[in-house]
Amino acid sequence: MRRCRKCGLPKGISAVFGRFDSPRWMLVGQAPGKKEVALGRPFAGAAGQRLFRWLSEAGFTEEQFRSFCYVTAMMKCFPGSGARGDLKPSRQQVANCAPWLEQELVLVRPDVVIPVGQLAIEKFLGKAKLEVLIGRRFHRLIAGRKVTVIPLPHPSGASAWTNASENRALIQRAIRLLGRAASGR
Repeated sequence: MRRCRKCGLPKGISAVFGRFDSPRWMLVGQAPGKKEVALGRPFAGAAGQRLFRWLSEAGFTEEQFRSFCYVTAMMKCFPGSGARGDLKPSRQQVANCAPWLEQELVLVRPDVVIPVGQLAIEKFLGKAKLEVLIGRRFHRLIAGRKVTVIPLPHPSGASAWTNASENRALIQRAIRLLGRAASGR
């Protein structure tokens, strides 16, 4: 995966993904940012800080969560920066990385998948408004197994969706669902 150059990104751009100890869960984001590339760790930047603040509401510390959840993304490498921050991966870039994600799903065999952001949510649940999906638990056949899917919006501070009060209530409901899933409920 680290040697892949299907997207035509310059040499020196490296894939970023979580550690693979014995994860039971899998979190799938959009793509790594500059900070994630620099540290070689997914969700290490500002969006990751916000994500882990959300998860702390369910009783997870970042270290604890990373110990049982494999963290990856739809696109494995940083797609670059634009005028408003990190670029969203193109459909072609996501398609180029799709075989890697499929292999990760087969290797990890997660019980729970947490798609984070519209691209990942569409991959696992199809296209729908976030208001319809966030705060709900779904069951899907993924890599030959029945898997619980609990979507979260992208935790970017630039996202107006996450800052609306009615949407914050949906995020809190999703976080409670993750807490229940961790305790087997």
